[in-house]
Amino acid sequence: MANVQEVNLEMTNSISLSQAKKKIPRWKNRLSLLFVNWMIHKGVLHICISVLLGRALFLSQFTPFALPMFAVMFMASRDKSLVVMIGLVAGASTLGIWQGVYTLGSIALFYLAALAVKNRIKTDRMMLAGVVGISVMIARSIYLSIELPARFSWVDGLMVAFEALMAAILTLVFLQGMQLITKARKRTYAPEEMVAIAIVVASIATGLIGFTIGGLALDHVITRYVVVVAALAAGAMVGSTVGIVTGLIFCLASVAHLPEVGVLAVAGLIGGLMKSGKTTGVTMGLMMATLLMGLFMNQGTLMEMSLYESALAGVALFLTPKRFIFAIARHIPGSVEHDQDQQQYARKVRDVTSDKVQKFSDMFDTLAKSFESAETEEKDAYGSPVSLDETLSRVTEQTCQKCFKKDYCWSTHFDRTYDWMKELATPEDSRSPTAWESYCVKAENVQAAFENEYTERAAHIQMKKQMMESNQFVSNQLQGLAAVMKDFANELQKETDKHDKQEEEMLQALIDFGINVDNVDIHSMEYGHIDVDIMLPFIEQHGECEKLIAPMLSSILQETIVVHQKVEIPSPYEGMMVTFRSSKAFKVGIGIAHAAHGGGLISGDSYAAVHLHGGKYAVAISDGMGNGEKARLESEETIQLLRQMLQAGIEEELAIKSVNSILTVKRTGDMYSTVDLAMIDLQNAKAKFLKVGSVPSYIKRGRTVKTIEASNLPMGFFRELDMEVLEDQLKAGDLLIMLSDGVLDGPRFIENPEMWIKRQITELKTTEPQEVADILMEAAVRTSGGEIEDDMTIMAVQIQHELPKWAAIPAVVRTG
Repeated sequence: MANVQEVNLEMTNSISLSQAKKKIPRWKNRLSLLFVNWMIHKGVLHICISVLLGRALFLSQFTPFALPMFAVMFMASRDKSLVVMIGLVAGASTLGIWQGVYTLGSIALFYLAALAVKNRIKTDRMMLAGVVGISVMIARSIYLSIELPARFSWVDGLMVAFEALMAAILTLVFLQGMQLITKARKRTYAPEEMVAIAIVVASIATGLIGFTIGGLALDHVITRYVVVVAALAAGAMVGSTVGIVTGLIFCLASVAHLPEVGVLAVAGLIGGLMKSGKTTGVTMGLMMATLLMGLFMNQGTLMEMSLYESALAGVALFLTPKRFIFAIARHIPGSVEHDQDQQQYARKVRDVTSDKVQKFSDMFDTLAKSFESAETEEKDAYGSPVSLDETLSRVTEQTCQKCFKKDYCWSTHFDRTYDWMKELATPEDSRSPTAWESYCVKAENVQAAFENEYTERAAHIQMKKQMMESNQFVSNQLQGLAAVMKDFANELQKETDKHDKQEEEMLQALIDFGINVDNVDIHSMEYGHIDVDIMLPFIEQHGECEKLIAPMLSSILQETIVVHQKVEIPSPYEGMMVTFRSSKAFKVGIGIAHAAHGGGLISGDSYAAVHLHGGKYAVAISDGMGNGEKARLESEETIQLLRQMLQAGIEEELAIKSVNSILTVKRTGDMYSTVDLAMIDLQNAKAKFLKVGSVPSYIKRGRTVKTIEASNLPMGFFRELDMEVLEDQLKAGDLLIMLSDGVLDGPRFIENPEMWIKRQITELKTTEPQEVADILMEAAVRTSGGEIEDDMTIMAVQIQHELPKWAAIPAVVRTG
């Protein structure tokens, strides 16, 4: 089986490669594959780097770069370690035969030590660096003892210790910087990793010291080329950092390279600042830096050669393929290419997620249709003639098959007998046909058999009807889920619009007015759905966001903006992030009063008041059957399920039907609960009321009280829920009062509790919702004689216009 999988994998790879080759010219494809094969897989690049690091000097006499290179390759890519060792020894031998022997000896010492502690150096970087340092110290001490047997002093010992320490540090640096030629490549490089890579590149370039072409220093050309590539790829910050690091490494190799530090640093800075000019701008920055530092240091004739070296580096930059620069830039945070790469990656993740959600939506939609088609098939099959023939067959099998007149009735007079039997089989007309009783000798038995069939068939019809209703309900639920998931997939697919110009204008307007703002991020500019995040470099003390910034944004955006959220940003940044959003046309105030049975602590009523997506507000009361803990669990479960479904975006009628289905399925004993739900649209104040077994609600407008009532059973009785949906247009200043049944059942000696509660609402002297709920609850308890015989809950909802507390401030202030 494994062989089959391997063969399939190879076939797949071959197909993908052949398709890729069609898009790329054959000669370019072959040249690219050949270059990669020889440089990476065959180890040519490793040999070149090893030779240069083997001959790279530190303070003109030490070579601390060789062993760290071997140690890193030994850990990261052991199959290339032999090639790297040969290159290091060969490079060191160019400095002298004994230098080559010293390099080989230090590598041998490290190899033996690594075998002794191989399990620890694989996981502990400090252990690896320590082994490298000790190996360098032992090898250099032996080397100096042989070279200077009589003059080995404490100064030499101090230099040996310094070289060992430098080798250990370089090992840690090379572990991060050697990602360019190892398999450990990352999508994004951290700042310290970029510095490590710059140190590695500078160390490699140090091995070129002494090589010239026509009087031009090859090491100068390479390092300046590296700096301008960094400046072009990532800008001034990375370019100047690479220039400084590279120059410092050259200074450590030899103090004579001190002027090169200034050239490289200034070239990275100016070239990065001129990055917008692309290759030409960066090259001009390099030439300007060379000329500037040459005049500053009064180099004289050396400045001409330095200009030639910079010009050669610029020519190399022009010859560099753009995709090579892009490949470098996409790994560096802050660059445009990196941002594009991250956006593309995020877009791919978003598309994959959206596609999966869409597939789930399609699956639920298909399941819903399958239940609908099953229902249709049942309906079609039920009324077909096959059902009549099956009924006649069962009746005749019980009666006619054992009758002595069977041949006379069904052979001689088949048509007449079949018509009479067909009339008897019709449930709508149970009367016997004319002359049937005198004709059939078993008329009573046949009649009784048909009556049994009627009963069984009626039960079968009822069962099929319930099954079809259940199928339809499941289909509606699945369609609701499919619609929610489809909307979610569409939301994921929406591109985040860029608002750079609006952000800049908004930021400038706030600064011009005198408000110190660090950053403005606009997430949405759709009217009625404004979403803006503003970063402030201070913690507000006197409500500056509500009093100044929100009114200014209202003036700029020409709609009412309010503060949605404030979040303090933790140290070291001292400030806060404030979210501003569009204000709704209306707002609601909630007042709640409840009392448990017998004055206890556990009430069987539960309630909820939540903001929903799309600017809606839901208010609900659920009353569990009975009192105490059991009733509380029933109502609390109902409210919790209803809240979660509404917050998930499921339409309110389907949500209530779904909750009813769940309660019906899991019901054990008398487990019922009522639901009184009001959905208020905060944009136009339209209200939708859904009542399931609940008492009336009341809308108070001035001195007028309107009743909202519907009569149906509580949830959990039947699978098919009888639910009445009512709608009403609310206005600013209206009071919506919702009750549980304990409020109307509690008052004693009152013939019409509904008229009593309407009178109490009419006589209210306050419109504050909490006071309204408390006053009505007090009246209900007082009228009940101070005894609470059932759980009571009152919710008062006040509708008001959403008006900003502070007036809008003009965005542009003119004086004089």
